[in-house]
Amino acid sequence: MKQDGDYQNVDSKHSYDPIKDKKDGLHTEEWEKYISYYRKYIDKFCIEVLGLKLYLFQRLILRAMARNQYVMLICCRGLGKSWLSAVFFVASCILYKGLKCGIASGQGQQARNVIIQKVKGELAKNPSIAREIVFPIKTGADDCVVNFRNGSEIRAIVLGRNQGDGARSWRFHYLLVDECRLVSDKVINTILIPMTKTKRAVAIHHNKREKGKVIFISSAYLKTSDLYKRFKYFCDKMSSGANNYFVCSLDYRVGIEAGIFDQDDIDEERNKPDMTIEEFQYEYEGIFVGSSGESYFPYETTTPARVLGRGEITQPKKSKSEYIITHDVAISGASDSDNACTHVIKLKPKPNGTYVKEVVYTKTHNGISLPEQRDFLRELYHLKFPNAVKIVIDMRGNGEPLPSLFYETWEYTNSKTGEKIEFPPLVLDNDDKGKSLNNALPILRGITATVGSNNKMYTYMKASFENGSLRLLKDSVEVDDLFKNKEMPIEEFQFFKQTDRLIRELSNIKQVETDHNNIKYERIDKGTKRDRATSLMYGLSVVQEMEEENRMSLNDEYEDDDPLVYYI
Repeated sequence: MKQDGDYQNVDSKHSYDPIKDKKDGLHTEEWEKYISYYRKYIDKFCIEVLGLKLYLFQRLILRAMARNQYVMLICCRGLGKSWLSAVFFVASCILYKGLKCGIASGQGQQARNVIIQKVKGELAKNPSIAREIVFPIKTGADDCVVNFRNGSEIRAIVLGRNQGDGARSWRFHYLLVDECRLVSDKVINTILIPMTKTKRAVAIHHNKREKGKVIFISSAYLKTSDLYKRFKYFCDKMSSGANNYFVCSLDYRVGIEAGIFDQDDIDEERNKPDMTIEEFQYEYEGIFVGSSGESYFPYETTTPARVLGRGEITQPKKSKSEYIITHDVAISGASDSDNACTHVIKLKPKPNGTYVKEVVYTKTHNGISLPEQRDFLRELYHLKFPNAVKIVIDMRGNGEPLPSLFYETWEYTNSKTGEKIEFPPLVLDNDDKGKSLNNALPILRGITATVGSNNKMYTYMKASFENGSLRLLKDSVEVDDLFKNKEMPIEEFQFFKQTDRLIRELSNIKQVETDHNNIKYERIDKGTKRDRATSLMYGLSVVQEMEEENRMSLNDEYEDDDPLVYYI
């Protein structure tokens, strides 16, 4: 169609107005048919009117978004799910006068990124879209919004550390929940979905039936997550014939077929040293991952323990808490070799003599020598966690010589001041001869695991998960926003990544009974290491001893004829 000069001037309020078309023939009824058609075939509107290029799978998803009230997209990383959602919102805002669209995310910055990167950074550069937008686009942390000339808007909202506290007052007609695997069902059901119950003013004026719309997008995740329960619910509704639900899971092969990325790109991701089989499955194959039925530590057992929002690079100033440093030894530098792994466990005493055990620090090394491991542990104890009451060391195989390296004074030079500090020998707590060394501290505990001791250690670790006394750092994706906003240093962020891997190692451990009726603990997938799990198990075994001693001390405080003893 031929337009007047104002059509090309995106700053003109008439540039988006079809009534300004000089050619007669666009009567009200025809215009209504035109709009109704493109509302139903919104993918064609994006191609024919907005001039966007879309792949076939993108067209299918856009059409499903337009026709269903509840939509869930489980997509491979890099497939462009956020961009496609932005396209849908932009097209809908153009086609529906006064439409209010909201974007919430499990990661605070991600909701804004949809507007900053996808709308402002890409789509707004399209002239057909730009003439619909009122510039400038606001991208502030407290006011991130795209306003359209017809009164529609797209706004990013803040959930308030995923609790929804910062979002209660907003009302939208369409809502996108990005990275929804990080948003709990409670927040979705009590705060987000109720936001969409308000009709557009024009629909109320014309007494039109109109419902809100909620779109969930994410990569897959664990079967223990709220997302998986919602995914199954959507599948059940869709398969039962409900006409207002749509769900799909698209893996990396969709992206390869469309030409978005190549097989080489996927192979490179799959072969990264820190990429586990399970992580690849839920990030790239759209598979919700659950522990094997054989797992002794299924995700259902370990995931509830992930409650700690911060790690500790050093113990807090004036801290009174005790710590356990635990270390599993490895020295090979081969790419497929075991890692040396160190955890720091913070102990919080309970009245009954037991402890709440918080794993606040985890670090691995590959291919470092025993003297280097000695220096690392010395620095960790003397300079970072001086409240540690034990350094637990694996003494099997390569670890056997390590304790002997502590049996001499250790000199540390401050790199900033040049000051030299000498620390005393550290010796094994059961070595009477070593204790006679001048100023020696009997703080080392050597662990030489056997089939019998392994069974005791593994069962205690499982009991600690089940009774809630063991606490781990949250999933790294939950603190990714803190890291990206420089509110968390990279060293601390790596503790969370290491905890992710610990959880996967634990899920790969199974309990088996030998021909001689002995209990053993083996790996389900032999290619998956268990350095982090083993190190944690060793440290917890010492905590178990401390708890047993505490309980004995509590019992000794009472006389045998004291009636209170029977209630302890």
